[in-house]
This record gives sequence, C-alpha cells and structure tokens, in this order.
Amino acid sequence: MSRHISRASFIKGTLAASALALGGKYFYDRKNAWKNIPCRSLGPSRQLGHLLRDRQLKPDAAARILADKRVVIVGGGIAGLSAAWWLKKNGCTDFTLLELEDNVGGNSASGKNKISAYPWGAHYVPVANDESAYVRTLFEELGVIESYDAQGLPRYNELYLCHDPQERLYKDGGFQDGLVPHVGLQPDAKAEIARFFKYIVSLRKLRGKDGKPAFAIPLDLSSADEELRALDRISMAQWLADNDYKSAPLLWYIKYCCRDDYGSTSDKVSAWAGLHYFAGRTGKAANSEAYSVVTWPQGNGFLVDKLRDANLERILSASLVLNIKADAAKVHTTVLQTKTNTQAALTSDYLIFAAPRFLSKYLIDDAKSYDFCDHAKLEYAPWMVANLSLARLPVSKGESVAWDNVSYYSESLGYVVATHQDITTRPAKSVITYYYPLSQDSPEVERKKLLDHDPGYWREKIVKDLEKMHPGITESIIAIDLWPWGHGMIKPSPGFIWSEGRQKMKTSAGKIFFAHSDMSGMSNFEEAQYHGVEAAKQILEKLAQS
Repeated sequence: MSRHISRASFIKGTLAASALALGGKYFYDRKNAWKNIPCRSLGPSRQLGHLLRDRQLKPDAAARILADKRVVIVGGGIAGLSAAWWLKKNGCTDFTLLELEDNVGGNSASGKNKISAYPWGAHYVPVANDESAYVRTLFEELGVIESYDAQGLPRYNELYLCHDPQERLYKDGGFQDGLVPHVGLQPDAKAEIARFFKYIVSLRKLRGKDGKPAFAIPLDLSSADEELRALDRISMAQWLADNDYKSAPLLWYIKYCCRDDYGSTSDKVSAWAGLHYFAGRTGKAANSEAYSVVTWPQGNGFLVDKLRDANLERILSASLVLNIKADAAKVHTTVLQTKTNTQAALTSDYLIFAAPRFLSKYLIDDAKSYDFCDHAKLEYAPWMVANLSLARLPVSKGESVAWDNVSYYSESLGYVVATHQDITTRPAKSVITYYYPLSQDSPEVERKKLLDHDPGYWREKIVKDLEKMHPGITESIIAIDLWPWGHGMIKPSPGFIWSEGRQKMKTSAGKIFFAHSDMSGMSNFEEAQYHGVEAAKQILEKLAQS
C-alpha cells in the first residue's frame, strides 16, 4: 500500500539530511544565531560627564556672555521641564533651560525607529491621586484627562489608558494573568498573599493624626506621624520578617516591585518606601479600574515631547554646564557647547538646579557652604535598558502577550511592548523594551559591571534570558539597541526618606534653587514634577517681590 508524503514532511526530511551532511552545522548555527543580531550601545554622554567628574574640563572666565535671563534651569529631565512649564504658565518666559544631551527627557527619554516609538526608561504614570494636583493640572492641559463625572472622578482619554491585557507573569511553563503569582500555589501561600493585600487596603485608607494620608503622592504630602515614619528606619525585608511574611511567591513579588520602582532589593529598600509602592497609589478614574496607568508607545517620552514643544525656543541642548557661581547680583553659569566645542556663559537672577543632585558638588562653586546635601548618602541604581526590534511578537503558552511581561525566574524585569497601545490592526513587527536593574551588589560595583561589559555580552545575556520565556524568539529579533544608565535612579535606602539630610536638600541657596526626584528618594514622574514646580513657585514669588 503506497503512502502519501506531505510537502512539510518532505522539507523537514530534506533539512535533517542536509544537517547531517554538514556535520550538524544547521543546528549549531541555530543555537548561536544570537551572535548575528546587530547590537549597538547608545545611552547618555557619560564620557563628558566623567571628564567633568575628574576635573578635566575647566571653565573659561573670559567665555562670551550668551544671554542674561531672569532664570536659568540646569537639566532637562522631568523636574527641569516641569519648572519651565510652571514658569511659562504663570507668565515668566525669560528663561533658558540647559541640557547636556541632544534631546531633553532624562530617564523619561524615548526613541523611534521605522516600527514604533519606544521608551528608554520611564514608561507610565499611574492614574493621579487626589493630592497629585500638579499631575492632574498637566493631564487636563494635555487632554490626558478629558472631563470629570458627576462624582468628580476624572475621565481619561481611552487612547492613553493602558489597554488590556496589562500584565502577565511567566511561571511553571506558561503565562498567567497579572504579576502576583496565583496559579498552582499552596493554600498557605495564597492565604499569606491575601493577608498582605488586605493590610495594604487598610494602609491606603489610613490617615495620620495630622489628617494627611499615611502614604501620599508626592510623598512630602504624607503624614508626619512618627510611628509611620519609623518604618523608614528598617528595610522592607525586615518588615516582612517582623510581620511573619515568608512565602516564596510573595517575597518574590515584593522583591520584583522594589527592583522595578527603586532599582534595589527588599533588604536594601526602606520599609516606608516598600509599603508606599503599594499603598501610595490611590488614584481613581470614571472610566477605568482603580490604580490603572496611562502609557504611550514612547512611554513618558510622550509627556517629555509635550513639555519640550511648549518651550522649544527656550531650550539650549548639547550644553554641558561646567560651573555655576553666584554673587550678590547674579548667578553666572558657564557651559561647553558640545557641538562646537566652545564655551559660553549665561547670567541670571535665579537658577534652578534640576540635574541629579550628586552633580552639584562638581558644578557649583563653594558647594560645601550652600549645598545642603550629604552626597555620601545619595545612592543611584544602575540599569541596562534595551529596545529589541522584532519581526513578530512571540507566541506563548497561557495568557496572550500583554503590555508588561515578566518572568518569575529572571534577573530582569521582563519587557513592555511598545506597540501594545496601537488601536489599528496590530502590525506584525514590534519593539519590546527590556529592563535589567543591576541590584545585587553596591551601586559602585554594579556600575562598573554595567560599563565594563561590551554590547556582545549584553546581547547574549538578553537574548538567552528571553529564550527561556519564548523559545525561538532569537529568530524574530531584527536588532538590539542598548542604553546603559550608570545613575538610573535614586535608591530609597533605609533611613533616607525621612532623614534630616533629605529635608535639607529642599533648602534653596540664595539665588540657587534645587529640583530633582532624588530630593524625594524616589525616581518617578510625580516626584520630579513636584520638585520642579515647587522650585518655580519659589522663584515666581521672588520675582513678584522685585
């Protein structure tokens, strides 16, 4: 009896025979296909920054005066852009914003290729809390919040609310919905997770003796109750142990959250900060579930673009600040214009230092006398962020591809999908943004690891990690772009948030005002915006009096 051979079987047989004839070369090439993926390292201008750190760039006292302004803003991250937004909103347009990079944004920067826009760092903002007044004002201006219902709940633009499915977790050979492990758990683990989240619900409702929320956004609006602030003096890991939380799935999830928002592990994060991650987000919307987020293909780069465009003519990019010196009359700022390698100077009545605070000791003359900051206490977590262009999204077992995709077994934080918000017929090609915080050792040691390894090392590490979640994904990867963040975000180490030192960081220095998320000890949009606006408000008061 004859047997029909299908075309697929014929091809498979031919490939197998060819592989044997070539001594297994076919299988060897497939195994090592990651080596052929184009990979390049981009990222912030750390070489210039290191020259400044090493005092190899000296300001020229005879540099030509470029401009005389009411205000100069140093740093084009969210804090600096928010200061510019508030100044203009309140009638002050005589200012210049200085930014080292070619583009503003800081760790909310974004990129774009032929497939999609994508983030290089921050990629969402939670639905705004009631007390997050500046966020709500901005969202109203940008049409992120479109209206309010009869109960006063904001109605968000449906295009910007994160589309379903939002999150999924790879565990036990397949993906489950959400990031909290819940499939196949033992009863005691389920009970412990339920007990933890029941407690979090009570914290979200808790008010201190002063009537303020126990955990607010921005955090400076939180209750001053000592019993709450005492949580800052122990680690999140210690708090978990003290309260008899010990199940592996819950401990994994909390460690993941600490690494996600703070770039650090539970044993190195303040318990106040760890609980704030869960209890601080109380925003609600008329047209979405509580605690939802807004996001865009380029992440928070969407907000950066809007803030930039509103003050485009006042932004001076590719300008490395070399020195800031204040006298009785003016603040004098010397910059290196990196495109022409020439120095110039600006004078101003006031200056907002909106760059990371650790830079102040390198830039401000006589910083010891009026920089109220203990630089030894400032720790910044290094990160590697990679954008991978894919010919197609991977097929997975279990829940379908979500916006945020995480593996229970990975040292990374997984990836977000840039094209997830696309409401048209979803294109075959996509870009995924992969996040890897280096958090096991001290920031200094981890920063050295980050910068010592070449792109080939990171390409292999990233691809092999993704292969564990998505066998065969290598064949879909078109290219990888890397963005190493040496000082990616401030770490809320135990004892920092409610320390006297952090409180002093908010103090102005004569004509110099400070604004950055590191003044909160948490690196997120709301904190950066808050300090930018607060600095702008103080200067507006000074200008009104002059």
